[in-house]
Amino acid sequence: MIRHNFEYRAPREIEEALQILAGAGDDCAVLGGGTWLIPNMTFAAHQPGIVLDPKHLGFASISECGGEVVVGARATYVDAMRSPIAVAHLPLLVSMARGITGGISITGQGTIGGSACYGNPSSDVPACLVAMRARLRLRSIGGTRDLGASDYFLGKFATARRSDEMLVGIVFPKMTSDVRWGYYKLKFSTGSWPIVTAAAMVVNDCVRVALGAATAVPILTEMVLPADGGGEPLAELAKSCASISADEELVDELAGPGYRRRVAHSIVLRALEQCRGRE
Repeated sequence: MIRHNFEYRAPREIEEALQILAGAGDDCAVLGGGTWLIPNMTFAAHQPGIVLDPKHLGFASISECGGEVVVGARATYVDAMRSPIAVAHLPLLVSMARGITGGISITGQGTIGGSACYGNPSSDVPACLVAMRARLRLRSIGGTRDLGASDYFLGKFATARRSDEMLVGIVFPKMTSDVRWGYYKLKFSTGSWPIVTAAAMVVNDCVRVALGAATAVPILTEMVLPADGGGEPLAELAKSCASISADEELVDELAGPGYRRRVAHSIVLRALEQCRGRE
């Protein structure tokens, strides 16, 4: 039960929605799938004066635009899994969506855009967006701007989205047939949050790895693969990609000091091995 009074708004035009955001600022919360906002309001962790529901604004589609794919801000994880466009051109995103914690109650309602807006470091979405060089498309009454995922996530539950901006979509470069990819995560149980995630992409001899859930923001590493693709060089590469200092490490109720640093290189290694398995 939500105990505080608030105004519910469901505008039918994007301009009206942006005017509401411009006027209300931090007192307005945009409703995505509601899997974060509603529980937080129920437990009084967030008490916005206005809840803005963009359900009439048409941001749930997944479409192609030249060499890119645009995933609407209200597209759910199930939408991504069922989209022929996403399956064909964004297999790493689809793999991440299939492993989301919570089952159909979350994957069918939760949105990729909502997770990006919330900025929880202990989630699957941030590292995946960073590895895929996604751009977050933000719109306000002042115009539209695209912000790279590496610049978007600023800290624990902190992003570069301003209070007067609405996320309208996420833009991904298409993954071509020569791209090898891997996604692996560690979690304690089916229903728990990830402890560490690793999203990897390899094109020819260049590798890009984003390590997530281990620090407040994803750690991106880009390098050239060793000439010898055997196990030992790959293990050394994984250790380099998963280098975390004690000051950077995320410590919370899921994992105490040192744990994420100890396991990170193994998670990255498994993601890289998935890449090698797709040669």
